[in-house]
Amino acid sequence: MWTARAVSVSPDRLRLLDDRERRVYGSLLREADRALYLTAHALLRRVLGEVLDRDPAGLVFAAGPHGKPYLEDAPVEFSLSHSGERVAVALTSGTPVGVDVERVTDLAGLPLPVLSGEERTVFDRVPEPERAAAFTAYWVRKEAVLKATGEGLRVDPARLTVSAPDRPAELLGWRGRDGVQPHRRVRLYDLDAGEGYRGAVALLGGGAHRIVVRTVSSVRC
Repeated sequence: MWTARAVSVSPDRLRLLDDRERRVYGSLLREADRALYLTAHALLRRVLGEVLDRDPAGLVFAAGPHGKPYLEDAPVEFSLSHSGERVAVALTSGTPVGVDVERVTDLAGLPLPVLSGEERTVFDRVPEPERAAAFTAYWVRKEAVLKATGEGLRVDPARLTVSAPDRPAELLGWRGRDGVQPHRRVRLYDLDAGEGYRGAVALLGGGAHRIVVRTVSSVRC
């Protein structure tokens, strides 16, 4: 797991991106959004390049049935997330993985219908000053699971029930579905994403995993 903070735009990093990524980058109007996008995608390419001993700029991504990116010729699984000024990249050797990091925002306007009935019962008892952080904890855990399965927000997050924010991260249920994938257990972990952020990472199958977090001060070109 790698995390980084986007602080400024570095045009030199653009050489790491492909044509599609450059088009997306060029479509962003705010400098902060450009810095975040560039940091995220440059970091992903740099990490994959170092692990695979390949040129980061030469990596060619494909998309799965629901849009989850992957490398056709490499036995690695990865996931990317960014929010605010924070970027996270998760990488495994073949185990499906999903990571999500989100900045804690004001409670007003939060999409509370994404909570399941059980989660909403717990959430309604959370003191008002703690609700924004509690909601964000719920959200990143659900999003991490849906990224790991490759389904993303094509699945209503309210169908998933995860543990309360003050409890260890765990997927408790998935309404309307028996399990997540045949014979694949979901393992869910909270991620220290920095002050003002919440993060989570989910992995499918296997036993307990050891999550190693590396904080990158800058993304080298």
